[in-house]
Amino acid sequence: MTNISYINGEYCYYENAKTHINDRGYHFGDAVYEVIVFNEKSYFDYDEHINRLFRSLQSIDITLLYSSKSLKIIIKNLIKINKAKSGSIYLQVSRGVANRNHSYNNLNLKPVLVIIVSEKKNNLVDNINGVKTITCQDNRWSRPDIKTTQLLPNILAKTKADKNGAYEAIFIDDKDFVTEGSSSNIWIINKDNEIITRDLDGKILSGITRKTISIFAKNKNINVIERKFSKTELMQAKEVFLTSASSFVTPIIEIDGHVINDGLVGNISNQLRYLYLNNIGNFNHKYA
Repeated sequence: MTNISYINGEYCYYENAKTHINDRGYHFGDAVYEVIVFNEKSYFDYDEHINRLFRSLQSIDITLLYSSKSLKIIIKNLIKINKAKSGSIYLQVSRGVANRNHSYNNLNLKPVLVIIVSEKKNNLVDNINGVKTITCQDNRWSRPDIKTTQLLPNILAKTKADKNGAYEAIFIDDKDFVTEGSSSNIWIINKDNEIITRDLDGKILSGITRKTISIFAKNKNINVIERKFSKTELMQAKEVFLTSASSFVTPIIEIDGHVINDGLVGNISNQLRYLYLNNIGNFNHKYA
């Protein structure tokens, strides 16, 4: 891999990649982002990720001077010149550059686009061991449905999980309901084999993998329910798993030291991971 990135119209090596010191993304986290996984000659859920990027931009009043089509050309070029076989694409758009001031009113700002390709072998094994997690108080801002770079609570939660030998931190709100993971959506399966995940009430990110898994499950006549569920329900669940663009479907076998399903990966979690990894091609976009 040659480590070439894209910043506002220029392809450049990482060591030459620069953004202005007064970029609002740097000062305020005034930016949004997306991560798209790619493998061999296709992207995972490409259109969904790009559409969400534009929804996030619209939500915070940023107009990107690039079309979806032009972004795809740039990404294709980046993968080619980096000679990357598989990994992830990081897209970030900040509001632009201006002297430090909280308000952006009446500022004629040009958004700053950054795209980075990271190469790594994606874990596409059908059957994997489950992971350990912890719970944390959800102290994020009230619009986690916008994929903003303001991720400090997520970073602190994920680091706490890492220090405790856990894969993920699960956020619990002030009413003891589960919201989501620090970088994932959370699902439970109850004794009736119903799959439950938090509804899109503005308190979670509308995960792209979450949407795809819901479609796959419903196509297999598995009952999917979108509603709030409590920490007690989480701990008493028959199975628990998480979904994200980079983790796909990952079973959870332990939460705060409490063992789920005798520490074994559940059948439904395994089935959904298999369905995702073996059918995601129907949702992919070729870039070759």
